[in-house]
Parts: sequence; C-alpha cells; structure tokens
Amino acid sequence: MKFINLDVEIKEVQKVQLEILLEFDRICKKHNIKYQLFAGTLLGAIRHKGFIPWDDDIDICLLREDYDKFLSVCDNELDTRYFMQTYKTDKRYFKQSGKLRKNGTVCLQEVYKEFDMHHGVSISLMPLDNVKPNTVIGTIQRKLYQFMFSFLIKLNGSRVFKRCINRKSYVERVVRIILYLLSKVIPKSVTDNLHTKVACLFNDKNTKYITHLTNGATKKRYYAYMMEREEFYNVILGEFEGMEFPIPRNYDKVLRNLYGDYMKLPPLKEQVPHHGVIDVKLNETY
Repeated sequence: MKFINLDVEIKEVQKVQLEILLEFDRICKKHNIKYQLFAGTLLGAIRHKGFIPWDDDIDICLLREDYDKFLSVCDNELDTRYFMQTYKTDKRYFKQSGKLRKNGTVCLQEVYKEFDMHHGVSISLMPLDNVKPNTVIGTIQRKLYQFMFSFLIKLNGSRVFKRCINRKSYVERVVRIILYLLSKVIPKSVTDNLHTKVACLFNDKNTKYITHLTNGATKKRYYAYMMEREEFYNVILGEFEGMEFPIPRNYDKVLRNLYGDYMKLPPLKEQVPHHGVIDVKLNETY
C-alpha cells in the first residue's frame, strides 16, 4: 500500500516509526517510565498484531508525570539520530502533545506544510491528565477545557498568515486573520504555557479519572479517551510487529469506548492513510 500521490510504500515509513518506538521503549525501560500503546496503535496490536496496514502513525500515551520525566531525560539519553519535538524544543511547533522524530527524514503532512518546523518521521506521545467527571466541578472543567483548548489551538494554528488566507470560506478567512493579528500581540510561549497549565489543573489532586486533553477536549473526545487512573498501571504485554509492548489489560473496554465494534474492518474506501502525507524522504538530510 502506498501513500496517495506518492510512490512510497507505507511499510517503509512504518519501519522507521518502529525503530523510533524501540528507542523510546529503551529509554522508558532504563528509567522506569510507564507507557502504553494508544488509540490506533493499540487497535493495530489487538486486531492486526502490528500496524493497521494503512496506518501512518504510532500513538503512545503516558501519565503527565511520566511524560515530563521522559522529556527531562532526553537530553542525556536520546540517541542523536532522534529529536524530541515539543513547543519548547521547536519554537514553531504548535501542538501540545510531543513527537519523537528521526533526524534526516521527512514525513510532511498537508495540514502542517506552512509551518517551518521539524517534519521528520515521528511517533506521537500523548500525556494524560487528571479530570473530575460526573460532578458539577467536572462539568465546568470540561466546558472550560473545550472552550480554552479550541481557542488556543486555533490561535496557534493561525500564526502562519498563509494558512489563514487559504481557508475555504470567507467567514473562516476573516476569523483566522483576526486570530493572526491577535497572535502578534500574544506570544506563542504564553499560549503554550497557558494550555499546559489548564490541562494540568487537577494534576495535584487525587482524582479517579484521567483523559487525553492536549489535542482538544470536545465532549466526545473527553469521554472516549477517559480511563480510571489505577487501570493505567494494570498492563500486559501485547504483540506488535513481532515484538512486545505494554498495553492495558482491559484493552477490550478501552477500544470499545473508542471505536465500538473494533474488530470489524472499516469499509474498503476508508482503509487509507488519514494524516494527509504529501512528502516522504527517508534517506536524505532534513
């Protein structure tokens, strides 16, 4: 299977992503950092014993404290062939979840083509934060998250003028241009730090639940990724591309919450890469 409009086999990129995962796993084992295969990668491990054949990403989740611990040891532990991308290490990077990339490669997505940042082949690292659902405070918290994160993500995504004027509708172009002008007043470091602080609002509390907040917090996403904090530590090893990596023991519950009948393959027309990759270079200097 090839990327659309590219004469590159997806398996070639997956091979590099697996190499990055092994480097990540090496560091985590050395420093006792807990993690799990996440989202589509977890689905691939259960349904395909490896990559979903058309998947072009690897997703990993960690509790926020382990995510921060991994970032802190990277300077000394990470092989120079790789780069840990966050908004602190790559000033043009506008997402909150980090990416571990391989230097000397390119895997450029259409949606990010205007951003002057590292575009190497990557795996995604998703921090999980404490939440308080099913309470008045929890409901207010979720609505705050949804509003704040939607605004901050759009603001950071509007810092490149070309992305603003290329929007399809007139109204959206106007809104994005206003956000672009606002971004000239509010430094990116301020919005990045505010996003993280809001996501970590309850991380000093002993809450029962955690969820993935860094890529947005719509009601659907908020509950789909939610799990009990104690369950995160209850892991088993799952097969992935002939090797074993940590997965949740209750993977059936996790996957049903995310995908419903997850063992059923999607229609053939949906069995395509979904990240909009428009350029791939695996052996050239970045």
